[in-house]
Amino acid sequence: MLYVTALVIHVVSVLIWIGGVAFVTMITFPMIQRAGSSLDQVLMFQGVEHRFSKIAKVMVILAGLSGFYLLYEKGPSPGVWIMIFVWTFYASLLFGLEKLIFKKLFSAPSGEQLDTKKVFNMLQVFHWFVLTLSFLAIAAGIYTAHY
Repeated sequence: MLYVTALVIHVVSVLIWIGGVAFVTMITFPMIQRAGSSLDQVLMFQGVEHRFSKIAKVMVILAGLSGFYLLYEKGPSPGVWIMIFVWTFYASLLFGLEKLIFKKLFSAPSGEQLDTKKVFNMLQVFHWFVLTLSFLAIAAGIYTAHY
């Protein structure tokens, strides 16, 4: 029963986490890029990012705890390393690295104006990369479950 509970927690947390990343990548960033002013873009991004960041952190923790329990119960398989890599990447972003990246991206050299169009374009490309990694991890999870 504990195994099934952990599996349900794992799948639901990954669904919410990666689904959120997909929503931000495919819906939110195009909306941000269509916003009129740089201030509107930054405010919209901050509103979404602050809200989703809290949810993503909880989901990443739940996915990690349940995933490591499932790994303990089932043992390692070929696809598990991809999932662990993606989880570690996300965890490092959400719990520290993201702040460093945002600080670098959203700071303009003194006397220069921030090019928000360029910043949000880079963020969207990065999100597509991360989303692709996420889909790879999901495929690895499906493979591992049926291995």
